[in-house]
Amino acid sequence: MQTILNFLIRHNHWFLFALLMGISFVLIVSFNNYQNAVFFTSANRVAGNLFSMVTDVESYFGLQGENETLKEHNRLLIEELDRTRNELAALQDSASLEKHANAVNNGFYYTTARVVNNSLNRIDNYITIDKGLSDGVDSEMGVFNDKGVVGIVYQSSENYSIVIPLLNSKSNINCRIKGSDSFCALQWDGSDTRYSYLVDLPRYSAFEMGDTVVTSGFSSIFPADLPVGRICNLEDAEDGLFYRAKVELFVDFSAVTTLFVVGNDGKHEQSQLENSIGKR
Repeated sequence: MQTILNFLIRHNHWFLFALLMGISFVLIVSFNNYQNAVFFTSANRVAGNLFSMVTDVESYFGLQGENETLKEHNRLLIEELDRTRNELAALQDSASLEKHANAVNNGFYYTTARVVNNSLNRIDNYITIDKGLSDGVDSEMGVFNDKGVVGIVYQSSENYSIVIPLLNSKSNINCRIKGSDSFCALQWDGSDTRYSYLVDLPRYSAFEMGDTVVTSGFSSIFPADLPVGRICNLEDAEDGLFYRAKVELFVDFSAVTTLFVVGNDGKHEQSQLENSIGKR
């Protein structure tokens, strides 16, 4: 305390000077119209700039809420697109209104999820998302984003799920080349995160370099025609009976954030029926 007092006493002339300057400034502004107008104009400009900065900061932090709203809108749009696609297919292929009504939703539903953990440098990579059993997310549900297929849910807890992405040696996605009826499996060789491979691709399949690879729809996990990637190279399989096609993936796995989990209301019934054949 004594040190502070000594400092104030030693520099009292500076404090007195600052006080007198302040009093002079107030008197000049108060009793001179021009100086008064200049001061308040400048003060208003400074205050306006400060309020503008505060508003910008508040708007920035408010983007998180807007982002959540946009994600929910995206989910609803995907469901609407899926319904519309099935309606068009039903109108083209069905001969009765009853068949059309049953084909509209096709049993698929969608949930928005956020990535909370991700790996890229392993032979068996995994992605953790913030949705689990309490959100209706369970094992063997498909996962994709706005670019294309990401993977399949491996297992779920109450509030989280582990996803096996395409960049995993255990991943095996049923695909086909768009415009072709031939289907085959997509498997990762563990090397480059930008590419995967179509294996056991029949030699009679008609396709070209650059053709798009999509989900086949021959499973209860993914609806048909979700984008996967494009063919960028072709080679013979080891047995010489099939092709092995290199696929450039549409999804950038280093930048996955918002995902969609797709479920199928009829999956349990389909799996139960198919499993019953193996028990006979």
